[in-house]
Amino acid sequence: MGSAARDSRLQARHHAAYWARPKTGTLTYVALGDSAGVGVGVGDPRQGYVGVIAERLAATTGRSVSTINLSVSGARAHDVLDIQTPQLLATPPPDVLTCVIGSNDVAWARIFRTRDFTETMRAITSRLPERSIVGLVPHFVHWPYQARARKANEAISAAAESDGHAVADIHAATKNLPLAGYLRTFAGDRFHPNEHGHTVWADAIWEHIIHQHQRSTST
Repeated sequence: MGSAARDSRLQARHHAAYWARPKTGTLTYVALGDSAGVGVGVGDPRQGYVGVIAERLAATTGRSVSTINLSVSGARAHDVLDIQTPQLLATPPPDVLTCVIGSNDVAWARIFRTRDFTETMRAITSRLPERSIVGLVPHFVHWPYQARARKANEAISAAAESDGHAVADIHAATKNLPLAGYLRTFAGDRFHPNEHGHTVWADAIWEHIIHQHQRSTST
């Protein structure tokens, strides 16, 4: 676990530097989130769920994609609210925006305060552009994390739906896997998703992106 944790820290720094480099394109994709959004868990940041979605957007639309990844390793919901959503003011209006946050609130908070998390999520979703895609936290196997995840996901769903955003059910996508298959979605640190895990997350988000794309092209 020691070497795996070191690898995760190195990936967080390397991947953040990759996303910080300007990327030009005619379609803008903005991602808000935590270390999973940065791509921790895979050696190449393009294999993280944000990178996978950007690649699928380019392939589906035939357009170049400018990916603005505001995710920060270690971020919790209040970091998205206080730091990442204000940065939206300096970005071009996104064609696609994803916000996946809450795992660190569930896993690392000494006490998970449902009311505080709910209020923070409501503030976040009220600041997102129309038709953003907000992700649920993944399945947590052990107590008390699964109970926390359930409360977090109830708050995320209610906040997103109240502001007209789509909800990507990453929780169901991970929970519905057989246990052995689910355990194979983790990187060596046993917390972050590996390449397969990031693809599972991307699939759950992508179904909403492609639905929006099909609706926009049919009108």
